[in-house]
Amino acid sequence: MTFKQIEAFYWAATLASFSLAAERLHLSQSSLSKRLAELEAQLGKPLFDRSGHRASLTTAGQTFLPLARKLLCTVDEVRESMADTPLVKGVCRFGMGELAALSWLPQFVARARQLYPELVLEPRIDMGRVLEEKVESGELDFAVVAGTSRRGAITSHAIRDVNFVWGAAPVLVGNRRLISSDLFSQVAVITMPSDAGSAREFDNWLVSNELAVDRRLECNNLAAIAGMVVAGVGISFLPEAWVKQLSARGDVVVMESRPPLPPLSYSFQARRDDIRPLVRQMRQLVSEVADFDLPNRML
Repeated sequence: MTFKQIEAFYWAATLASFSLAAERLHLSQSSLSKRLAELEAQLGKPLFDRSGHRASLTTAGQTFLPLARKLLCTVDEVRESMADTPLVKGVCRFGMGELAALSWLPQFVARARQLYPELVLEPRIDMGRVLEEKVESGELDFAVVAGTSRRGAITSHAIRDVNFVWGAAPVLVGNRRLISSDLFSQVAVITMPSDAGSAREFDNWLVSNELAVDRRLECNNLAAIAGMVVAGVGISFLPEAWVKQLSARGDVVVMESRPPLPPLSYSFQARRDDIRPLVRQMRQLVSEVADFDLPNRML
């Protein structure tokens, strides 16, 4: 058996489909299938049951999977110990939420290109729940999203906490500076959709403080929400750094809530079975670069 055959088996066994495994290895699906067939011939046993809608591991395949993982890890260790520079190359598809994209994503890409000139980065910006699904299926190598994942196939590593504060246009709230049930009954609250981590945290805060919102507007673009707050459409909770920018210009006033909104924790999420050095290096770089307090040039 060859390393390429074992590699083809591992990704075909752990990703959501053969097509994703072929894409991960930059192969055609027919080439992937050929390598799998050659490996099965070498072992003398089928590793996949192909009779159903989706191929599943046979008993032999389930036995071979942890052995394949160990073999691939050993090969990576040998390559890393012999290499003069980090072995990070190829295509890296990753996901981030809008807040990361509008703050530190450019610095992350620039630093990654400097450190790993042979690595091609392809960012995807979307809601946290969507990005988690794509990480689980193998469509993305990693994602940085709010909260931790409850999916068994995904591991989450805390990166940064982000403080959110309330902001409102002066014309909308007058001299009022306190968030209250009376205020919620009089003005609209603008939030991200429920798929966003900030919206889920807000809902939890409402329940724990026995509050209710009469009028709620949802928008899937955080910068647009900030624009609507400035225009007096409603009030919203925004990253503290954004509110400071807008407050310094006199566009919004800072509103106080008792108790304050809890910090929103962001995490680096990847598949538990992704053993590539690429993921380890990207997690380290994200930990070094991530800074949600950078000014938003879109405001």
